[in-house]
Amino acid sequence: MRSTLEDRTVVRGRRPDPADRLPPNETGLEAQPSRFSAGMWAVILFVSSEAFFFGALFTTYFFLRARIPEWEPVFGEKPTWQVDPIFGIGLPTLNTIELLLSSVTMQIAVNAIKRGDRRSLRNWLIPTIILGVMFLVGQGFEYTRLGFLPRDGIFAGVFFTLTGFHGAHVTGGVIFNTIVFYRTLRGQFTARRHLAVEAASIYWHFVDVVWIGLFTTIYIVG
Repeated sequence: MRSTLEDRTVVRGRRPDPADRLPPNETGLEAQPSRFSAGMWAVILFVSSEAFFFGALFTTYFFLRARIPEWEPVFGEKPTWQVDPIFGIGLPTLNTIELLLSSVTMQIAVNAIKRGDRRSLRNWLIPTIILGVMFLVGQGFEYTRLGFLPRDGIFAGVFFTLTGFHGAHVTGGVIFNTIVFYRTLRGQFTARRHLAVEAASIYWHFVDVVWIGLFTTIYIVG
């Protein structure tokens, strides 16, 4: 009995081992005891609202396309989508490849920080950001070569609305990834604390999926 009381005294009076405590940066909203924390649900809800937004834009596109006989052409003939082919690949196709590659590099970056590898996270974020910027530059260059403006018919207006909003979201994703990159340089992410990285990844994958839909709808189906 006495031995039991002494054991309890020792346990109660034991000083906390530093190894038992989480580092200061392991706590807070970004700590991830489970994949679907409150912060992750917030990210999912935000991306879901964006999905409804683009769903409405796609619905508008197909509704007008079915109802308006003069949907195309814009200037008497269908616009040439293969703008300044590079090695036989049109610019929209090249932009698509860039975004798909950026999704791959982004996912590799997420997998790296899950292992606690901040160096790999940093290294894979760099090409992700560069590919996103290249897409925006390519889209801007395409706008200068299309030969029509938003005021030139319903199709032109819807085209610029869809691609313009998507471009704005890509810009937001590039900024988001740049902030994550800066925080990576500051050593703010660990294997247990990286909600911002996963949030940026989910948003970036969403932007890529939307572009695949746009590319198929506008440049392939027409």
